Amino acid sequence: MIDDTSILTTWYAHAASAPGFLGHAFHLYRQRTGLSLTRQRALLGLRDPSTDALWTRLQAMPLPRSQQFDTDLQRIVAHLLTAFPDHTIHISQLATFLRTQGEP
Repeated sequence: MIDDTSILTTWYAHAASAPGFLGHAFHLYRQRTGLSLTRQRALLGLRDPSTDALWTRLQAMPLPRSQQFDTDLQRIVAHLLTAFPDHTIHISQLATFLRTQGEP
């Protein structure tokens, strides 16, 4: 029998690589800059293996709307940290990764 947790985990993994979600934007940033995945996670404050589930969930969040960028980003982080209260995300670095996604 498949439970809700496994369904959600499958969805997060799928969304993490789909266009329109943070994970895809992170991937494009790494491709463009040559930044490693390990370094990107470290810059976000998600270096430790205990943050793997948070990293997956972060990647599965939809991109913030350009006209509501800061508000959406704050909501995304607040939502995730409600589920993972013992962790932090460096929001200024997150914003940098996302704001520069369309720049050459």
